[in-house]
Amino acid sequence: MNPGTVGDATMNAWSKRRAAGALAVALFLALPGIVEAQQDDYAITGGTVVTVSGGSIENGTVLVQDGLITAVGSNVTIPAGVERFDASGKFVYPGLIDGGTGLGLQEAGGMAGPVDNFELGPYNPHIEAYIGIDHTSEMLGVQRVGGFTTVVTGLNGRGEPIPGYDSMIDLWGWTPQAMTVEKRIGLRVNWTEDRADDLKAYFHEAKAYAARAEMAEAGELSGFDWDVRMDGMMPAVTGEVPVIFEAREEDAIKSAVEFAEEMGLRYLIRGGRDAWKMTEFLAEHEVKLLFSGIHASPGRDEPYDAHYATPALLHEAGVDFAIYSGGVANVFSLTYEVGMAVAFGLPMEKALRSVTIDAARLLGVDDRLGSIEEGKIANLLITTGNPVDYTSQVETMFVRGERVPWDDKFNRLLRRYRGRLGGMLP
Repeated sequence: MNPGTVGDATMNAWSKRRAAGALAVALFLALPGIVEAQQDDYAITGGTVVTVSGGSIENGTVLVQDGLITAVGSNVTIPAGVERFDASGKFVYPGLIDGGTGLGLQEAGGMAGPVDNFELGPYNPHIEAYIGIDHTSEMLGVQRVGGFTTVVTGLNGRGEPIPGYDSMIDLWGWTPQAMTVEKRIGLRVNWTEDRADDLKAYFHEAKAYAARAEMAEAGELSGFDWDVRMDGMMPAVTGEVPVIFEAREEDAIKSAVEFAEEMGLRYLIRGGRDAWKMTEFLAEHEVKLLFSGIHASPGRDEPYDAHYATPALLHEAGVDFAIYSGGVANVFSLTYEVGMAVAFGLPMEKALRSVTIDAARLLGVDDRLGSIEEGKIANLLITTGNPVDYTSQVETMFVRGERVPWDDKFNRLLRRYRGRLGGMLP
């Protein structure tokens, strides 16, 4: 045997295994629907298309190609060979949007699964929530049952002053990256009166840092020390990304608004438990509000319907707002809360907008989501009625043009016990 033959043979065998492995990976990646969603072309026909942004279309058609809506109307030309979904007698709505959750970062209480909704330290503006998303979470499928295709999710497990950037994700996808709509939808700031001074100082420090960083990049400042946390603050203090102030009490909301205006920030207020007390202030300052807490218990000296009626009061005052759940396990029931707001005076049209186009607009994604229009992402529902009406059922869902299978825990249990009870369940 020549010198090196054994080594060469070993190397050749290793090379063959490596080549075989590379070929297997290539074939795996080439399979449709494994890494990227398979986006077929199709048309939804015969139903009432509720565009949200432009009224309803009886016996309408929505044409979807490559994951986007390419035509909407009553006289749409459907290309030959395109699959059709018959929605006769049904309704077609845009997918619903929840502007504040913890989905994908933790399971519901008592369920086994990862908990990735906090980081160590009080200030983490360099953290982006989408990185920790568990795309296999049971909670994602459960919340889709309510018609929700898209949510904002973020870290808030310990109430840190700045937990990081919230991300917007779709509730269907093969990987966290494939699910992500926006990595940085807004910098979450948990604003309370007792920590306001510290937060103000941190923002002022970040603004000064951003000015020095700009000089350093222009070559006008040498010896500049880059800092990962201050780098994370820069998109927020320069207005590239909005700041989402979590504030619930009246004093906290007012001080957050005044500080944001002083700093010239793009911002939203999220929470707003006391919003019913300050509708004039919110309207005067043109505050963009994400409101939650319709089912919150009233305080000792508050009217019993204070929170039920808050959305109606905000609407009457001309406040720009949307409604969100603020939870993990209860996202699907947000439609019930919105329906309760309708019972206490909120117009149905505004109720629907508060979880579709208005939510999308406040969060800066209304060019892609929130209504049924040409060019927008095909996040769509086929339903038995208005999804804000809790008696309506979502029968078919599409996310980014892909039909989503009903394999969530709710439907698995329904199929299991429907069979056991011999057809007693509908």
